[in-house]
Amino acid sequence: MNILLVNPRFNGTSEIPPLGLAAVASPLLDADFDVKILDLDLEDPEDGPGNGDDRFRRRLRDCRPSIVGVTALSNSFASARRVLESVKAADPRTLTVLGGIHASVLYERLLREHQSIDAIVRGEGEVTFPELARRFADSGNFDGILGVSYRREGRIVHNNDRPLSRDLDAFPIPAHHLIDGSRYRTRSIASSRGCAHDCTFCSIQTQYHRIVRFRSAGRLLEEIQGLLYFGAKRIMFTDDNFTFSMKRIRELCGAMVRQGLNRQAAFFAQGRMDDICRNPSMAGMLSEAGFQAVYVGAESGSPEVLDDYRKGIHPDEVLRGVSFCIEQNLTPVVNFILFGPKDTPDTVRQTIRLARRLYENGAEIAYTEALIPYPGTPIQESLLRDGRYREREEAYYFESYRGVNMDWFLHLCDCARALTRLFHGTDSHFEVRKTYYELAFLDNLLAGRIPPELESRRGSAAGTVPTDEIETLFRQTVELIRPIGGH
Repeated sequence: MNILLVNPRFNGTSEIPPLGLAAVASPLLDADFDVKILDLDLEDPEDGPGNGDDRFRRRLRDCRPSIVGVTALSNSFASARRVLESVKAADPRTLTVLGGIHASVLYERLLREHQSIDAIVRGEGEVTFPELARRFADSGNFDGILGVSYRREGRIVHNNDRPLSRDLDAFPIPAHHLIDGSRYRTRSIASSRGCAHDCTFCSIQTQYHRIVRFRSAGRLLEEIQGLLYFGAKRIMFTDDNFTFSMKRIRELCGAMVRQGLNRQAAFFAQGRMDDICRNPSMAGMLSEAGFQAVYVGAESGSPEVLDDYRKGIHPDEVLRGVSFCIEQNLTPVVNFILFGPKDTPDTVRQTIRLARRLYENGAEIAYTEALIPYPGTPIQESLLRDGRYREREEAYYFESYRGVNMDWFLHLCDCARALTRLFHGTDSHFEVRKTYYELAFLDNLLAGRIPPELESRRGSAAGTVPTDEIETLFRQTVELIRPIGGH
């Protein structure tokens, strides 16, 4: 029986393979199913002309699967839905299965609203999906399969939850060989699942209930060796919080150094800055083991907003953690959420000031313009309770508690980007400094000021920037900052 596992398109710029699909594929292969993985979030010149939907339909005709499994985050569900609809249009007999965090949270609603979904795998799929596939091959009866929601005789049925596996080593190593790694900049691996924290904007606790489980160092080293065999030069640990356990970091990094893995690839991980602050030597251990960067969320420069996010850190901790990293040759990549439900222009400027200071101290910085209240997150529940949650066409947003108009703020961000391209787009280090420039312009706009670069060049014939572009942008800027007092 042929099974096709699909990662739907998000923005077409996927840098790492869909690890979750590779993890599900491995036990399916062990059960003697014929499995293929298709990543639609990766442009493939071999697919020929046409949009992503067209390319998928051609692949579907070539593969002719009996089961199509699709994974989806909330921000990729619209694409996942089109994939499922295409499958049913091609052959209604094909079993369509949806998995991932979005489906695990909204399984009742999704089955009720989308007839193209036959079944939903809730939670981890390594055991559930193969059992579902075997039942489909044998009888089509899904009764009693833990962690499955499906339709039976016109009714939606939810079987009991499947308990989280206590032993992640019991799962086979993900089927990395099903993925053409040469098409990705970075390969991926996971050493743990879950996070013990409860940030209000995160849905991880919905799936893992703040339980953290680890894979053994030996198992991880085996998987890393396999990735190196397949030609990996960059390997990303996709753990929800890789830095959770100092004991764990010491064990794994020591083993990586002893086996010389630190000389064979560059490693990256996601973690928390408070973990690094509590364990100042952690950054050095990671660096020695071949880690080049750690990705951390600072989120805001406002202590008040951080408390609202239940982040459990203070801006001073972020500054201190960045110093530890820089001193020990580990690049911190710090992410911010510029605008959340309780932000004001002043708190956003606090965030900008912190981000720019971190950059000047040696960190890389990135930002998300506005918080997305994903289904299943505590912040979504709060917004729902307070009548401030909004959803339209599978897009999730909010109304500010502080009277700040989101559209106005997003227009400010667009304006900051346009100013950056206009005045710095030809700089030799533009890609490295782009975010820093954007935030500097945004800081001026939020303060109700015309950026000095724009003011000084207005009406001047000097320079490479066309005068008409400057005048157009000047008028747009004036219109945006004029109502700032009302926001």
